[in-house]
Amino acid sequence: MKRIMAVLLLGIISLTCLTGFAQAEQKGSLFTYKASASVFTMMINGQEVGTVKSAAKGLAVYDKVVERLLNIHSNKVFVDCDVVFKEAKYNTKPVSSANELAHAIEQVIVVKTNAYAVLVDGEKVCYVEDTGIVQEVLDELKNTQVQKIQQDEKGELQETHIKENITYQPETVTVSQMVDKQALMAIFTQGTEEVQEYEAKAGDTLWSIARAHKIPFSVLKEANADRNIDMIHPGDKIRLTVEKQLVTVVATEKQTEIKDIPYETEVRQDNSLERGRTKVLKEGKKGKKEVTYLITTENGKVTSREVLEEKVLEEPVKRVEVKGTKVPPQPSRSKPGQSSGAVIGSGKGSDVVAYAMKFLGVRYVYGANGPNAFDCSGFTCYVYRKFGINLPRTAVSQRSVGVAVSKNNLAPGDILCFGNPGHVGIYIGNGQFIHASSGSRMRVVIDNLSSKHYQKRYVCARRVLK
Repeated sequence: MKRIMAVLLLGIISLTCLTGFAQAEQKGSLFTYKASASVFTMMINGQEVGTVKSAAKGLAVYDKVVERLLNIHSNKVFVDCDVVFKEAKYNTKPVSSANELAHAIEQVIVVKTNAYAVLVDGEKVCYVEDTGIVQEVLDELKNTQVQKIQQDEKGELQETHIKENITYQPETVTVSQMVDKQALMAIFTQGTEEVQEYEAKAGDTLWSIARAHKIPFSVLKEANADRNIDMIHPGDKIRLTVEKQLVTVVATEKQTEIKDIPYETEVRQDNSLERGRTKVLKEGKKGKKEVTYLITTENGKVTSREVLEEKVLEEPVKRVEVKGTKVPPQPSRSKPGQSSGAVIGSGKGSDVVAYAMKFLGVRYVYGANGPNAFDCSGFTCYVYRKFGINLPRTAVSQRSVGVAVSKNNLAPGDILCFGNPGHVGIYIGNGQFIHASSGSRMRVVIDNLSSKHYQKRYVCARRVLK
């Protein structure tokens, strides 16, 4: 469609006035005006493009330029310009050549087209000629995720959709503002990585910050590699790494896995064995089950994992063990800062904490040594054994291992000892500790040392790491 709008303004002197000048010159009475013959300044959209002897000549050059541009861009575009001619004195304005005028016109002329603005959640991101290419790009993005699921033999695709609301708005824009399919794909899929900061609060640890922001601990640790992650204080600036993408493909799939069923441990008491000693009567054996999940991903990253069905394939075999109840003699306490007979091992407190965190949620069973269940001292024994440190089996006995450390100088990896009844846990930093709780939760959990319950029961802390 072609639409050319030209506004012809001749200033003070009209074309008929020009004819009057010629007549006057022949009569001789106005011969002096010959030196003042008029030319016209040609202006397009308020910009001067040249000087012409007549509006007709200027419009002829303009028409040729417009015709060439329309042929280049097809009939789907149009030129919408205001063309104005203003009278000027010949001796002050040299006349432009046709080439000069055409070049100047091409520089200021505006080629427009009817287009659609693409809006993502109400925000305008680009312009396209046809909404069909937007749907093609969205379909290709969804197909990419579908192919990934189909390549994984475990997955069974359920549904895909675009998370954001994509809408369109008809507009008239310049041709240069339009984007093609390839550019649109880049706009939709470009990912930006911006670093945000979080101000640490009392009780925060790198683990708790990672969980709260749903960021893998390894990613958060790498982003803060220049700081001591074991010592986080209120007000510290913790860097977070957050990925952003303009368009999100949400896919759901069913996935089936074979998983172990932990076996239970039955503990029988025996007063002929010393407390803390056990004897296995029957070994346990894990069972097997088939679990079907409904997994939701966003641009290929798992955001939720819901259990749809569980089918037992093999029942677990219960472990039976005898636990001694005979009270051993009380060990003598070491003086503060004095080492007991226990060997002090080498290792990093952060490594001990990281390993202990893997057992969060494992259930509490009195007398259990792990890894499927723990009591409090069984948990500390199991964790430190990983680092070559063999602790006494009971909570009371662990009060005398390593060296004593004051409450004000606690470091991750220290053993915290409590009384009434005897209890132990592992300090993880910022006033928090991890332990196998025999309370209402009956799990391996994280608690705060500053709570009234544990302040009253606190006895001492022991350090078994160099």
